[in-house]
Amino acid sequence: MKKTIAGVVVVVLLAIGFFASASYINSINEKIFAQMSQDTIYYSVEDANYTKGLLNSKGSFIATLNDLPYTFKVNIDFSNNFFASNNAIVSILNENEDLKGIFPNEEIFKILVSVKGGDININAKINDINFTRNDTNLVLNNTSFKITGSEEFVKNMELNLGYVLLDQLSREEKFEAKNIKISEFPLEKLSFNNIFNPSRNSEQNISIDSANFISSITFDFDKLKIFAKTAQNAQNDYDSVLKLDLAKFNLANENFILNNINLDMNFNNLSKKAYDSLVQNSNTDIFSMMLLASQFLKANPQIILNNLSFEKEGKKFDANGQTIFTENNIKSQFHANTEILPSQIWPDFANFDTYFVDNNGSYVLDFIYDDSNKSDVTTIINGERLIIDPQ
Repeated sequence: MKKTIAGVVVVVLLAIGFFASASYINSINEKIFAQMSQDTIYYSVEDANYTKGLLNSKGSFIATLNDLPYTFKVNIDFSNNFFASNNAIVSILNENEDLKGIFPNEEIFKILVSVKGGDININAKINDINFTRNDTNLVLNNTSFKITGSEEFVKNMELNLGYVLLDQLSREEKFEAKNIKISEFPLEKLSFNNIFNPSRNSEQNISIDSANFISSITFDFDKLKIFAKTAQNAQNDYDSVLKLDLAKFNLANENFILNNINLDMNFNNLSKKAYDSLVQNSNTDIFSMMLLASQFLKANPQIILNNLSFEKEGKKFDANGQTIFTENNIKSQFHANTEILPSQIWPDFANFDTYFVDNNGSYVLDFIYDDSNKSDVTTIINGERLIIDPQ
């Protein structure tokens, strides 16, 4: 009898635990749906509907792009089972007749959402595209997108593109790239409905195995890696870091090849107001650009070149420098130490050869500029001051 009672108690406790966990997961799923079905700067939402169930819930809405005349149906199947491998499966369906050639299947891509212990993992897989129209060929293979975060905020995002090809046969223009990876780590709280906002504090890593571009200018490169970081400083403006490594760059039309390219730069005191306006607005008329330039200068920006180096035919080039702007003046300095003259890097740079002095088999350039005193502008090249008439 005691064993029977104990067994009943265990079953009841398990049932209570199951229903409690199902209710908890259901509440999380409803929050996820609420975030997904909000309007953004890129698309608007209508006909949002969420239906609760004990074991499973369903949600759906229509998303219409704000800048393009395209509408997509979003269906979401939620699992309220705590032990389910995926708490939600999202299907993005094409409802546009003129896109059926690009997306032959109704489902464009699928998103898997997993919620465990307050952590959210989102994995999206886009169906491969192989599309040709009017002599234009578009191929997109092995494309995926990942997001990890908490119930409210994003921890990191990652986009992977295995292969991209855009080929315009009649115009002999082509872009091809392999193994593109873009990852981002927000440095401040970033909500899910703001992930498309291009202006925020974050670290970004970009890598591309190889790329080839054919047009009036033809180039290719191998093993590109970029690190970028943007964060607000004490003045509420932006400080940025940019680092680039590139194994090889080939400008085929000019028979121009550089190897082991490294770039390391800092951009300090970038006007937040001007920066946000630049990345969020497409208005590029002269008046707008002059206004942005004025806002940038008011923040007294600094451009610091920690290192620029590369090799050509086994010979090295190294440089560093900095430029400090204010509303009224510019201070700049630049130093280069190279085994190769500018004309040997590129014939069009021949006029710069005269500014480099021989230093035991290598070539050196030291440049200083300061126009703080408008009546006595300082320009020094390799220790020799140039006299510039301000009139």
